[in-house]
Amino acid sequence: MNNQHAAEADVMAEQAERTESNQTSTGNNLVLSIVLFVVLFVLFAAGLYVMSLFTTVTFVVGLGMCLVALFGTFDLVPRFLT
Repeated sequence: MNNQHAAEADVMAEQAERTESNQTSTGNNLVLSIVLFVVLFVLFAAGLYVMSLFTTVTFVVGLGMCLVALFGTFDLVPRFLT
C-alpha cells in the first residue's frame, strides 16, 4: 500500500508541476503599455522630423531623439514592464 501511495503522490506532483509551468503570465497594465507606446513612437517620429531639417545641429539632435526612443523601447521598457 505504501508503494502505491508513493506512486500516486509522484504522479500528482508531476501533474501539478506541469500545470504550473503551462500557465501564462497575467500580462502588463494596458494603460501603461499604451502610454509608453505613444510616448516612444512620438519621440521617434519627432526625431525623424528634426533630422530632416537639414542642419548639422538639428540632425544630431534628431538622431539623439531617435536613439533615446530606441533605447527606451528595447532596453528600458522590458525592464520596467517585467
